[in-house]
Order: sequence, then C-alpha cells, then structure tokens
Amino acid sequence: MKKLFITIVSLSILFMSCKGGDKSEKTAETATEESEVKTSTAICLLDKLSIRETPSAKGKWITSMSLGETVTFTEEEETDATTKKLYYKVKLTDGKEGWTRATFLAVNGKVGAMLEEASMYKRPDLLTKTDKKYSVMDIIAITENKGDWMKVKGRRAEGEYIEEGWIKSSNISNDEIDIATAKFARSAMSKSTMTERIKALEEVINNQDLSSSKFINVLKSKIADYKTKNVAIDVKDVKVEEVAK
Repeated sequence: MKKLFITIVSLSILFMSCKGGDKSEKTAETATEESEVKTSTAICLLDKLSIRETPSAKGKWITSMSLGETVTFTEEEETDATTKKLYYKVKLTDGKEGWTRATFLAVNGKVGAMLEEASMYKRPDLLTKTDKKYSVMDIIAITENKGDWMKVKGRRAEGEYIEEGWIKSSNISNDEIDIATAKFARSAMSKSTMTERIKALEEVINNQDLSSSKFINVLKSKIADYKTKNVAIDVKDVKVEEVAK
C-alpha cells in the first residue's frame, strides 16, 4: 500500500513538471512572437525619391530610390511638425534605412508596367470612365484587384501628380523585365535632344538582359520615328516634390 502511495505521488509530481514545462515553452513562444516586428512591402512611385535620416525635408540625405523599386515599410510613420507632411520609415534591400514621403509609396502594392494606353476609371465600372489615360510603359503600383479590374496608383506620363484609379488588368504587365525596360526607356525618352534619346534607347534595346521584353518592338519603332525628326527639342519639366538631393 505504501509503495502504491509513493508511486501515485511520484507520477503526480512528474505530471505537474511536464505541465509546467509546456507552460514555459508556450510563454517563450509567445514572447518570441510578440518581439517580431511587423513589416510590409511598398512600391516607390517616383524616380530618385530621397531617403533621409529624419522625417523631414531638412533631414540628412542618405540615398534615393528608383521608380518601381520594392522596399520594406517598417510600419513606422511620423508627421513633419512644420510641413505637416507624412513620412514612412523604409528599409532597402542593401540594408539602408531612412525616412521618405508617404505620398510617393504604395504600401502592399505590386509593381506593374502599362502594355497599352488605358483609360482610367473612378470605380471598376465602365460607366465611370474619366478623361485621363495611362500611357504605354507608365510604371504603376497595383493596390487592389476586383475581377478583371485593377486599382492602380502612380504618375501618368501626361500627369504631374500621383493619382489613383481603376483600369482593365489586361493592360498591365507584372514581368520584371518589362518593368525594367519601361523604366529605362522612359528615362531615355526624357533626354533633351533626339540624338540623345536615340542613343539612350539603343542602349536599352541592345541590353541582352532586356531582350525578351514586350516593349522592344515599341522602342525600335520609337527610334525610327526619332531618326526622322532628329532635331533639338525642348522637354517640359514636370515639377515634383522631394526628388534626389
């Protein structure tokens, strides 16, 4: 009887020890989960967008981002007390961190490039068509999907500001080669003379890393067109806030 009692007590102690161990493990797991920092991705909507040490236009310049670049949004935000403009803290793929204007980011968006000229709609409904259009090779961020519609955010080639609207999904490419080609081509076409544009576009189409892009034939046609108009031209400067240093 005495042996039976001792056995029961021993088993009870062992059971309580195991239960306590499970509780400790769960507590440790919970602490680990709570210590994990929540982050999101974000798409840069403006080429050469500045990143600064502090959330202010006067903050020390660290580096800049490229149009269409995907960065990590650390979920930290601050409003500049003077300008009242909102800033987000971001982290780049090379590990650099800093603050940048929230207006020029699309949080949790996916980058895309326009395959065709496309009308912008106020809502995913054909009856809400506007007079605004995105041009071929405009780079945008996709922020929402609904059927064969996509809500996009970005600056149109013919626009001056970051805008949002709905377009048909068939007009967008998510291919990274198309996106890179569109980015470099847009930069090339902003050169001040036809000669400079032709040279820059030829560099794009001769880049083997971009040879499979759907835009190559478009660029070849553009080069041919430029060669027939090879004269100095003026380029309209579009003013945007907070660009490179």
